[in-house]
Amino acid sequence: MTEKCEIKLNKSSILLVEDEEQLRESFKKVLLLYVDEVFTASNGEEALELYKKHNPDILITDLKMPKLNGLELVKIIRKENQEIPIIVTSAFTDQNFLLESIKLSLVEYVVKPIREANLSELLEECAHRLLKNSKTIIELAPEAFYDYDNKTFLYKNKTILLTNKEVEFIEILLAHKGTLVTKHEIEDKLYIYEEAPPSALKNLVFKLRKKLEVDVIKSVSRLGYMVN
Repeated sequence: MTEKCEIKLNKSSILLVEDEEQLRESFKKVLLLYVDEVFTASNGEEALELYKKHNPDILITDLKMPKLNGLELVKIIRKENQEIPIIVTSAFTDQNFLLESIKLSLVEYVVKPIREANLSELLEECAHRLLKNSKTIIELAPEAFYDYDNKTFLYKNKTILLTNKEVEFIEILLAHKGTLVTKHEIEDKLYIYEEAPPSALKNLVFKLRKKLEVDVIKSVSRLGYMVN
Protein backbone atom coordinates (compact mmCIF):
# COMPACT_ATOMS: atom_id res chain seq x y z
CA MET A 1 0.00 0.00 0.00
CA THR A 2 1.32 3.45 -0.86
CA GLU A 3 2.30 5.86 1.91
CA LYS A 4 -0.29 8.41 0.79
CA CYS A 5 -3.06 5.80 1.11
CA GLU A 6 -1.80 4.70 4.53
CA ILE A 7 -1.88 8.30 5.76
CA LYS A 8 -5.40 8.80 4.42
CA LEU A 9 -6.67 5.58 6.03
CA ASN A 10 -4.98 6.40 9.34
CA LYS A 11 -7.22 9.47 9.59
CA SER A 12 -10.38 7.78 8.30
CA SER A 13 -13.34 6.00 9.89
CA ILE A 14 -15.26 2.90 8.85
CA LEU A 15 -18.84 1.86 9.53
CA LEU A 16 -18.84 -1.94 9.77
CA VAL A 17 -22.21 -3.69 9.52
CA GLU A 18 -22.22 -7.40 10.41
CA ASP A 19 -24.93 -9.38 12.23
CA GLU A 20 -22.61 -12.12 13.56
CA GLU A 21 -21.16 -10.70 16.80
CA GLN A 22 -17.95 -12.76 16.94
CA LEU A 23 -17.10 -12.03 13.30
CA ARG A 24 -17.98 -8.35 13.77
CA GLU A 25 -15.65 -7.91 16.74
CA SER A 26 -12.74 -9.80 15.17
CA PHE A 27 -13.13 -7.88 11.89
CA LYS A 28 -13.19 -4.61 13.82
CA LYS A 29 -9.83 -5.43 15.44
CA VAL A 30 -8.26 -6.05 12.03
CA LEU A 31 -9.71 -2.84 10.56
CA LEU A 32 -8.30 -0.80 13.45
CA LEU A 33 -4.83 -1.74 12.20
CA TYR A 34 -5.59 0.43 9.15
CA VAL A 35 -7.99 3.18 10.22
CA ASP A 36 -8.53 5.60 13.08
CA GLU A 37 -12.03 4.55 14.14
CA VAL A 38 -14.52 1.74 13.46
CA PHE A 39 -18.23 2.07 14.24
CA THR A 40 -20.11 -1.25 14.36
CA ALA A 41 -23.74 -2.17 13.77
CA SER A 42 -25.54 -5.51 13.86
CA ASN A 43 -28.28 -4.64 11.37
CA GLY A 44 -29.18 -2.15 8.66
CA GLU A 45 -31.41 0.06 10.79
CA GLU A 46 -28.73 0.49 13.45
CA ALA A 47 -26.17 1.14 10.70
CA LEU A 48 -28.30 3.90 9.18
CA GLU A 49 -28.53 5.66 12.55
CA LEU A 50 -24.75 5.44 13.02
CA TYR A 51 -24.14 6.65 9.48
CA LYS A 52 -26.24 9.77 10.08
CA LYS A 53 -24.61 10.38 13.46
CA HIS A 54 -20.94 9.85 12.58
CA ASN A 55 -20.71 10.38 8.78
CA PRO A 56 -18.05 7.66 8.33
CA ASP A 57 -15.56 7.78 5.47
CA ILE A 58 -16.02 4.13 4.38
CA LEU A 59 -18.88 1.62 4.62
CA ILE A 60 -18.38 -2.15 4.86
CA THR A 61 -21.67 -4.02 5.12
CA ASP A 62 -22.93 -7.58 5.11
CA LEU A 63 -25.61 -8.36 2.55
CA LYS A 64 -28.01 -10.60 4.47
CA MET A 65 -29.13 -8.90 7.70
CA PRO A 66 -32.31 -8.51 9.77
CA LYS A 67 -34.55 -5.40 9.76
CA LEU A 68 -32.81 -3.73 6.80
CA ASN A 69 -30.54 -5.74 4.51
CA GLY A 70 -27.28 -4.58 2.97
CA LEU A 71 -28.77 -3.83 -0.44
CA GLU A 72 -31.49 -1.63 1.04
CA LEU A 73 -28.95 0.13 3.29
CA VAL A 74 -26.60 0.89 0.39
CA LYS A 75 -29.44 2.17 -1.80
CA ILE A 76 -30.55 4.60 0.93
CA ILE A 77 -27.01 5.88 1.50
CA ARG A 78 -26.28 6.18 -2.21
CA LYS A 79 -29.28 8.48 -2.68
CA GLU A 80 -27.53 11.16 -0.62
CA ASN A 81 -23.87 10.19 -0.93
CA GLN A 82 -22.45 9.15 -4.29
CA GLU A 83 -18.83 9.26 -3.15
CA ILE A 84 -18.47 7.15 0.01
CA PRO A 85 -16.49 3.96 -0.81
CA ILE A 86 -18.65 0.90 -0.11
CA ILE A 87 -17.62 -2.75 0.24
CA VAL A 88 -20.38 -5.38 0.46
CA THR A 89 -19.62 -8.78 2.00
CA SER A 90 -21.61 -12.00 1.88
CA ALA A 91 -21.23 -15.65 2.82
CA PHE A 92 -22.17 -16.59 -0.75
CA THR A 93 -22.50 -15.08 -4.22
CA ASP A 94 -25.90 -13.54 -4.90
CA GLN A 95 -26.39 -13.22 -8.66
CA ASN A 96 -29.33 -10.84 -8.32
CA PHE A 97 -27.27 -8.54 -6.11
CA LEU A 98 -24.37 -8.69 -8.54
CA LEU A 99 -26.63 -7.17 -11.18
CA GLU A 100 -27.90 -4.52 -8.72
CA SER A 101 -24.40 -3.69 -7.52
CA ILE A 102 -23.35 -2.34 -10.92
CA LYS A 103 -25.61 0.67 -10.33
CA LEU A 104 -24.27 1.26 -6.81
CA SER A 105 -20.62 2.03 -7.62
CA LEU A 106 -19.20 -0.43 -5.11
CA VAL A 107 -15.50 -0.82 -4.43
CA GLU A 108 -16.15 -4.57 -4.35
CA TYR A 109 -18.71 -7.27 -3.66
CA VAL A 110 -16.68 -9.92 -1.85
CA VAL A 111 -17.44 -13.36 -0.45
CA LYS A 112 -16.49 -13.90 3.22
CA PRO A 113 -14.09 -14.52 4.81
CA ILE A 114 -11.90 -11.74 3.44
CA ARG A 115 -8.20 -12.60 3.43
CA GLU A 116 -6.00 -9.86 4.93
CA ALA A 117 -4.03 -9.43 1.69
CA ASN A 118 -7.30 -8.89 -0.18
CA LEU A 119 -8.55 -6.55 2.56
CA SER A 120 -5.42 -4.41 2.23
CA GLU A 121 -6.05 -4.06 -1.50
CA LEU A 122 -9.70 -3.17 -0.95
CA LEU A 123 -8.86 -0.52 1.65
CA GLU A 124 -6.17 0.92 -0.62
CA GLU A 125 -8.81 1.32 -3.33
CA CYS A 126 -11.09 3.02 -0.78
CA ALA A 127 -8.25 5.42 0.07
CA HIS A 128 -7.68 6.17 -3.62
CA ARG A 129 -11.35 7.07 -3.99
CA LEU A 130 -11.29 9.28 -0.89
CA LEU A 131 -8.20 11.09 -2.15
CA LYS A 132 -9.70 11.50 -5.61
CA ASN A 133 -12.84 13.09 -4.18
CA SER A 134 -10.99 15.64 -2.07
CA LYS A 135 -7.87 17.78 -2.02
CA THR A 136 -7.08 16.37 1.41
CA ILE A 137 -3.39 15.46 1.14
CA ILE A 138 -0.90 17.18 -1.15
CA GLU A 139 2.59 15.78 -1.70
CA LEU A 140 5.28 18.48 -1.51
CA ALA A 141 8.40 16.28 -1.50
CA PRO A 142 9.25 12.59 -1.03
CA GLU A 143 7.60 11.50 2.26
CA ALA A 144 6.38 15.08 2.85
CA PHE A 145 2.67 16.00 2.64
CA TYR A 146 0.33 18.81 3.61
CA ASP A 147 -3.03 17.69 5.04
CA TYR A 148 -5.77 20.22 4.20
CA ASP A 149 -8.40 18.61 6.42
CA ASN A 150 -6.31 18.60 9.60
CA LYS A 151 -4.11 21.61 8.77
CA THR A 152 -0.95 19.65 9.54
CA PHE A 153 2.32 18.77 7.82
CA LEU A 154 3.30 15.11 7.51
CA TYR A 155 6.91 14.06 7.16
CA LYS A 156 8.16 10.48 7.33
CA ASN A 157 4.89 9.41 9.01
CA LYS A 158 5.34 12.10 11.68
CA THR A 159 2.63 14.74 12.16
CA ILE A 160 3.93 18.29 12.57
CA LEU A 161 1.49 20.79 14.06
CA LEU A 162 1.30 24.25 12.52
CA THR A 163 0.26 27.67 13.81
CA ASN A 164 -2.61 29.51 12.13
CA LYS A 165 -0.19 31.85 10.35
CA GLU A 166 1.92 28.91 9.13
CA VAL A 167 -1.20 27.21 7.78
CA GLU A 168 -2.25 30.42 5.98
CA PHE A 169 1.24 30.83 4.50
CA ILE A 170 1.44 27.25 3.20
CA GLU A 171 -2.07 27.39 1.73
CA ILE A 172 -1.29 30.69 -0.04
CA LEU A 173 1.69 28.99 -1.71
CA LEU A 174 -0.34 25.86 -2.52
CA ALA A 175 -3.02 27.99 -4.18
CA HIS A 176 -0.27 29.04 -6.63
CA LYS A 177 1.64 25.72 -6.61
CA GLY A 178 4.60 25.80 -8.97
CA THR A 179 4.65 29.59 -9.39
CA LEU A 180 6.21 32.49 -7.50
CA VAL A 181 4.12 34.33 -4.91
CA THR A 182 5.72 37.69 -4.12
CA LYS A 183 6.42 38.83 -0.58
CA HIS A 184 4.04 41.73 -1.09
CA GLU A 185 1.19 39.41 -2.14
CA ILE A 186 1.81 37.11 0.84
CA GLU A 187 2.01 39.96 3.35
CA ASP A 188 -1.21 41.49 2.01
CA LYS A 189 -3.05 38.24 2.72
CA LEU A 190 -1.32 37.22 5.95
CA TYR A 191 -1.44 40.55 7.74
CA ILE A 192 -4.53 42.17 6.22
CA TYR A 193 -6.15 42.86 9.61
CA GLU A 194 -3.04 43.61 11.67
CA GLU A 195 0.13 45.64 11.81
CA ALA A 196 3.25 43.55 11.29
CA PRO A 197 6.95 44.54 11.35
CA PRO A 198 8.93 44.25 8.08
CA SER A 199 10.70 41.17 9.44
CA ALA A 200 7.48 39.27 10.30
CA LEU A 201 7.29 37.21 7.10
CA LYS A 202 11.02 36.47 7.09
CA ASN A 203 10.85 35.23 10.70
CA LEU A 204 7.76 33.12 9.97
CA VAL A 205 9.47 31.39 7.04
CA PHE A 206 12.68 30.82 9.02
CA LYS A 207 10.83 29.15 11.91
CA LEU A 208 8.59 27.14 9.57
CA ARG A 209 11.52 25.74 7.58
CA LYS A 210 13.19 24.64 10.81
CA LYS A 211 9.99 22.99 12.01
CA LEU A 212 9.26 21.11 8.76
CA GLU A 213 12.71 19.42 8.66
CA VAL A 214 12.56 19.24 4.84
CA ASP A 215 13.14 21.90 2.20
CA VAL A 216 9.75 22.38 0.54
CA ILE A 217 9.59 26.20 0.62
CA LYS A 218 11.69 27.75 -2.13
CA SER A 219 12.96 31.35 -2.02
CA VAL A 220 12.98 32.98 -5.45
CA SER A 221 15.66 35.67 -5.91
CA ARG A 222 14.52 37.39 -2.72
CA LEU A 223 11.29 38.28 -4.50
CA GLY A 224 9.04 35.76 -2.81
CA TYR A 225 8.38 32.09 -2.21
CA MET A 226 6.92 29.03 -3.89
CA VAL A 227 6.27 25.30 -3.49
CA ASN A 228 6.63 22.79 -6.32
